[in-house]
Amino acid sequence: MSTAYDDSGRTASAGSAWRASIGQERHWAYQTRFPESASFNVPIAVLLRGPVDLGVLERALREVATRHESLRASFGEAAGRLTARLHDPGDVPVFRHDLRRLPEDERIGRLRQLGSEEAARPFDLRAETTTRAHLVSLAADETVMIVNFHHIAFDGWSSPVFFDDLEERYGALLSGAPDRPAPAHRYVDFALWQRRRIERGQHDAQLDHWRQRLADPPGPLPWPEGGRDPEASWWGGDMAWLGLPQSLIQEAQQAARACGTSFFVLGLAVYQLALRRLTGCDHLAVGTPFAGRTDPRWRDVVGFFVNTLVMPYVFRPEVPVGRLVEDTHRLVMAAHDNQDIPYGVLLDALAPPMEPERTPYFQTMFILQNTPAPTRSLATATLATNKLVTGSARYDITFSLGWRRGELCLELENRPRLVGQDVAIELARTFFGLLAAAIADLTTPVGKLEPLAVPLVVHRRGDLKPGTDGLFRGIIGDWRGLA
Repeated sequence: MSTAYDDSGRTASAGSAWRASIGQERHWAYQTRFPESASFNVPIAVLLRGPVDLGVLERALREVATRHESLRASFGEAAGRLTARLHDPGDVPVFRHDLRRLPEDERIGRLRQLGSEEAARPFDLRAETTTRAHLVSLAADETVMIVNFHHIAFDGWSSPVFFDDLEERYGALLSGAPDRPAPAHRYVDFALWQRRRIERGQHDAQLDHWRQRLADPPGPLPWPEGGRDPEASWWGGDMAWLGLPQSLIQEAQQAARACGTSFFVLGLAVYQLALRRLTGCDHLAVGTPFAGRTDPRWRDVVGFFVNTLVMPYVFRPEVPVGRLVEDTHRLVMAAHDNQDIPYGVLLDALAPPMEPERTPYFQTMFILQNTPAPTRSLATATLATNKLVTGSARYDITFSLGWRRGELCLELENRPRLVGQDVAIELARTFFGLLAAAIADLTTPVGKLEPLAVPLVVHRRGDLKPGTDGLFRGIIGDWRGLA
């Protein structure tokens, strides 16, 4: 029998329950509608080189799940409300695999299979916790941890919190250090805080901002038809990775600073132009994630806080590139100031036109992870992380720029049923060509901007180098091409 979560957020024992956040309700609705989809899985592989005590690592994993209750929750509906229910940390599945005696080729093949199967396996949010883990022994000094989260409990800003806590707990258990105090704030506190602010009308001004900004919603983007797979599932996804000339990135960063803005703003402005050039649409919109952690209480909490914001754009060919960047800067700053109103609340309040299989307002996401990941370790073992491919897609195209081994790279996800991979790669080539042209002359009218030739290195699924290093080197993260 579940115990209601008290308003102070202190009840944290197994069986405790609380009302889910608004963002969690949207993830639940999607997962229950498409139970075979792994679109909102967040699978991460961790390569550990050096001595690792698997028993201590498993204990550390469970202690992190104790500190962050969202990692050990399942969900259910009661009286029309979605409720999160806590499990005992021991209910978080941690599977062990000892592959040390296998020949190398067979060992690597089995590792890929484990990663592929785990990444692509959907979560049953009614029955299981939002976290699963595998500990794979490859050699005396080589271990792989595969940890998979459902996005309902984990976002990109949760990752450093999780790994910081894992590193701390592992070291403390090895040394016998005492437990740290429980976090001052938890995800349930955020869920309660968010609902109360909405119920009290504290976000009404933000709702008015978006009502005005999105008064004329654009239609769905008409992607070129080449390369589509009509037999693919609605949620099916493909992935490519592009290596970029870092000199272009550095020049773009300098140009953005000269314009008094960020590389994200410059990139978003150019991405809008690339979409217009590919689709012919003069009126379109792009989605982009904002952290949603505007109150400092949530900065060290694992959970789903991120909010998707809509960036509308109307093509005006006479506007100089520099002016477009200025306009985009103002758009982004206004969005930043109005980021607390959840995307789901916007949809309910504004009721935009809906089309089957398409996201309201936007169908493509533009993402920039600005900060390189810090160097991490577990005691004396080095630690390297890599995202795994799920085989599912959240949007028609997700255009995600992020740092990998000191270089900015592009992770390009497409939904084959609606967008062929070659079309997505064409969009990427157009983007970087227009970026090079834009920073060469910011006075050029956008209607006359022509992409320059930019050398890109394209990796598709299956382009894996042999051995363990090949699974963790560079930007390749595909585990579906089994040996």
